[in-house]
Amino acid sequence: MKKGDLVYIPSETMLLQYNKEVENIDIDPNKTYIGPAPIKWNKLTKPASLLLVEESSRDGLAKVWFEGAEWFVSRKDIRE
Repeated sequence: MKKGDLVYIPSETMLLQYNKEVENIDIDPNKTYIGPAPIKWNKLTKPASLLLVEESSRDGLAKVWFEGAEWFVSRKDIRE
């Protein structure tokens, strides 16, 4: 699986978007931080073949192109 491949995403898979303006560097190290929260989500109602934008990004997530925007999907949900 590499950038530019079409990957199969099954129905009922959750796609997530995160705020691009928030970086880990902005987080106070004295506070508990478990990671960024998604600002948008979309649960697929039917299977889709999506373009892989980035194979390994955020922990356990890959970036795909869906409906004109970049979304994150769990790598375990991707089928080649």
